[in-house]
Amino acid sequence: MSPVRQKKRFFDEWRINTVYVSFVFAFILVILRLFQIQVIDHEDYRALAESQYSSQFEIPAKRGEILSSDGYVLAGAKSNYLLFAEPKKITNPYKVASDLAEILSSMRSETDEYEIEYEENNDSDDASLNIDAPEGQENSSKLTKSEMFEKYFKDFYNYISSDRFWVPLMRDVTSEEKIKIEESGITGIGFEEYPVRYYPEGTLASHLLGFVGSTEDGEKVGYFGIEGRLNEDLKGKPGKVLEETDALGNPILMGEYKMVPPIQGRDVVLTINRSIQYMVEKKLKEGVEKYRAYSGTAIVMNPYTGEIIALANYPTYDPGNFNEEEKYDENLGRKNIERKNLAISYTYEPGSIMKPLTISAAIDLGLVGPDTTFVDSGPVVYSTHTIDNWDGKHYGVQTITELLQKSNNIGAAWVGMQVGPDNLYKYLSDFGIGTKSGIDLEGEDTGILRPKDSWTDIDTANISFGQGVSATPLQMLTAFNAIANGGFLMQPKIISKLVDENGETEIPSKNIRRVISKETSDIMVDLLEKAAEGGEGKYFVLKEYRISGKTGTAEIPEGGSYSESGTNATFVGFLTGSKAFSLIVKLQEPQESPWAAETAVPIWMDIASELVKFYGIPPDRVVENTVTSTTSTINSETNPSQD
Repeated sequence: MSPVRQKKRFFDEWRINTVYVSFVFAFILVILRLFQIQVIDHEDYRALAESQYSSQFEIPAKRGEILSSDGYVLAGAKSNYLLFAEPKKITNPYKVASDLAEILSSMRSETDEYEIEYEENNDSDDASLNIDAPEGQENSSKLTKSEMFEKYFKDFYNYISSDRFWVPLMRDVTSEEKIKIEESGITGIGFEEYPVRYYPEGTLASHLLGFVGSTEDGEKVGYFGIEGRLNEDLKGKPGKVLEETDALGNPILMGEYKMVPPIQGRDVVLTINRSIQYMVEKKLKEGVEKYRAYSGTAIVMNPYTGEIIALANYPTYDPGNFNEEEKYDENLGRKNIERKNLAISYTYEPGSIMKPLTISAAIDLGLVGPDTTFVDSGPVVYSTHTIDNWDGKHYGVQTITELLQKSNNIGAAWVGMQVGPDNLYKYLSDFGIGTKSGIDLEGEDTGILRPKDSWTDIDTANISFGQGVSATPLQMLTAFNAIANGGFLMQPKIISKLVDENGETEIPSKNIRRVISKETSDIMVDLLEKAAEGGEGKYFVLKEYRISGKTGTAEIPEGGSYSESGTNATFVGFLTGSKAFSLIVKLQEPQESPWAAETAVPIWMDIASELVKFYGIPPDRVVENTVTSTTSTINSETNPSQD
């Protein structure tokens, strides 16, 4: 064989071998790819196929309810409906629009509850009519039946006449309206159910409840209060529906259908009593308006368990209308609404209600007793700063009992210096000052108790009578509970139990720590009774009941100094005998009088008089002539710093 032919044969064989190897290699690649598709990526491709020939949509879960301890629904969940139309299935748009408008205008004109807000953009995919528009919106107005019919008909007809497969007509259609429309036999329309939050008691307990709003993605989320704190428990878990569809996206009648039902959110039962909550809110509102205060707070608790029986702030807001515009009321000198929970989110220098905590520390350490004396001979100087009594008066030799009765600043500073910064800081911290109480509500503030290493003598003295330190009303009442209950700091409790399909989960009371001894507690209860009976609030006490409590009229810090006019007025206390409840009333800047004895005390007594009747608490002392004073005979004082 010639060299040329031999060479040609070599190249032919090489070419054949190359083709063969390439074929084998390609075959192996195909096999590997098929293995990857059928085995490794099977689920991914299955999901892709299902997405092309299936539709999936979410079933909203019903949000859990929030109830009072006596079983009333404070925040509920109800079903509303989106009314929609399928224009391709409607042969007479005029009649369908007219029938729908007639039904809805007839039902809604029977009450004054409904307002109509029009959206200007008729090309939107959203429903054209929004019912229950918030009060006060400029583009909202109440309509007669004929006006309502005309507007409904116009919008319905425009949408039904469009060249679309599906169009929304109206949101927030009620169950009653849905039934009426279905009974009419109108074809080409349908309903899509969705749960909505509602608050049947209006503004009642709004600061405890919070509200439900929508995120930018349309997700319903709780904000503030219980709605915010327990959002994950309340919202439940949505369900899913998977339907097999054809190439056009239409459901296949005999196709695959899967449904995962939604799981309803947990119900939350609060510790508050609806009747007491209502009463406290009413009395607080009356008091704030009577004394022309900027705001007010009242809290009723069980001092032994930490349970909150009522918590009220005024002004308040409507959680069902949380977008209401905030305005300043010139006549009342304050805002018309207040969304912040002032009981836990507003800190202030408490003033003289801090004195019992300082004295408790001194008694517990064995440094003073009720009859221990000090000398009040005039203003005293600490770290180049002068401290004087709130009334500018001086009384010579005084006992600890008289200190509380006269709310003596000089005496309180003296006691604080006996306790010392290290011990005073410890006891105030143990009483819960400077730390969150742990209540299950959103937005709690810590208050301010500066590190003791930074204290000078004037700091120790000022903090002893409630200046240079801040707390919330709830923190102060919780501290007083420790005095009332034998010495234990109880965590404020607002949730009684959680309820779901598996049953009830009780939420136990939590004893945080012992703060003072039982002996100290007993002494302080007696001292606070003498303070209430012989102090500035004596003109308003309940004559048939022994009361232990303390007033506090505190100046408001302003620009590194203190306001010359405004004060925060507080009274906190409990029934000496039964200790069935503890109560704090705090007013911000009352204009009729700066003094707690003339503002906070009367409101406190007014609320307490209703509570003793509600609980059926028998009087614990006999009074020959029970004449209740309605006006104070306290002489006006010249120095508003403390009382």
